[in-house]
Amino acid sequence: MAQAPHLLIRILASATVTANLAGKIVRDVMNKGDLGIVDKGKNDLQTEADRSAQLCIIGSLSRQFPKVTIIGEEGTSTCHCPEEWITTTVDPEVLSLSCPEQYQNLSESDVSTRSIDL
Repeated sequence: MAQAPHLLIRILASATVTANLAGKIVRDVMNKGDLGIVDKGKNDLQTEADRSAQLCIIGSLSRQFPKVTIIGEEGTSTCHCPEEWITTTVDPEVLSLSCPEQYQNLSESDVSTRSIDL
């Protein structure tokens, strides 16, 4: 019987698919032509694409890994993420990878509360 993939591999497999969806969201915003730019401060602009991609990433990863702390560049978001921006799909190719031994026993709370030397 095959062992279930380790947490770190599952997070990476989810993050891979989520990043692809976030990239599609960014392309959709760019194709609209209206970037919805907000000036956050001196030389610090934020676009609708930035905000939307972050909602997708945080919403998708939080749905699958609720105890993992996810930090985004655009600050914390209390906005509702549209369901079509949530993915719980994982990349099967990434799932087939082996996890380094030192990370095989990580729990979700470990990912949130301790640094990992890479």
